[in-house]
Amino acid sequence: MRRLIFLLGICFFSILGFTQIICQEIKATVSVNTELLSFEAKQYVSTLKEDLEKYINNQKFMAEDWEGEPIPIDINIVFTAGGNNKYSAKMVLVARRYVDNPQNDLQMTIPTLKITETNWKFEYSYGANLTYNPTRFDYFISVVDFYMLLIIGFDKDSFEELGGNKAFEQAKNILQLGASQQAEGFETFVEPGTYAKYNIIRELTDPRYYAFRKLIFAFYVDGIDSLAFNKEKGLANLARIIEEMEKFKREKLVEASILLQLFFDTHYQTLAALFNGYPESSLFDNLMYLDPGHSMIYQDSKDGKLK
Repeated sequence: MRRLIFLLGICFFSILGFTQIICQEIKATVSVNTELLSFEAKQYVSTLKEDLEKYINNQKFMAEDWEGEPIPIDINIVFTAGGNNKYSAKMVLVARRYVDNPQNDLQMTIPTLKITETNWKFEYSYGANLTYNPTRFDYFISVVDFYMLLIIGFDKDSFEELGGNKAFEQAKNILQLGASQQAEGFETFVEPGTYAKYNIIRELTDPRYYAFRKLIFAFYVDGIDSLAFNKEKGLANLARIIEEMEKFKREKLVEASILLQLFFDTHYQTLAALFNGYPESSLFDNLMYLDPGHSMIYQDSKDGKLK
């Protein structure tokens, strides 16, 4: 799939007569829930939504041109405790990708990553001046930067085989900075298969997982992007890719994989809906093997029970 291109007047500027692309990578919509905070604590984070949207939507995270639309993401932050500028929160991020279609309809999207930061602890003050500094660790903005780079990497992987490598390496640098500060959530001594930032980055940057990442690229380009043009062919391609993913897990993996978990946590509902009532039972066997945690919805899809 080609990237849809923004209006030239938005994406370009001229320096010394040369035209360069300066499109932003991300367009974020932030929502903040402060119901569990005291009245005073709420006042100190009352600008967080605007501050964070302004930071993300005006920041270039990669030192390279970005061609096409910014990645649409929704960020939901739920404060769980806090006061005196010190807070705890949960953050849920959902990034989406535009799907190729004959009408170039920008309403057609599919998630590329759904991920949660479950226990985020940081300091924040009213009207914070957020700045990007990849060489300095900060408990608030470095966590945001880490996830923005993950999202960029997953998006680029969906348009080009292993296209997210640079973004994942930058996220790895942030992980290492956090580990050097002994920051909670950035530990590098974690059990394989544990849902942790270290394991996510370890797999994304490990050549042993490159074959699976290439299958993710095929999932989008050969499968999802073809559905609007030829649904039967698109579904057949997706079924074949799922079969190859099953083979990868069966033959190549010796431990639980966070990358597989992230992929299917993001896509299980889409896959179940697309294949509702699909006649090939082996497809559902493969899905249940790859993603046993969602076996019930795959069984309902196999039985054609989804609406």
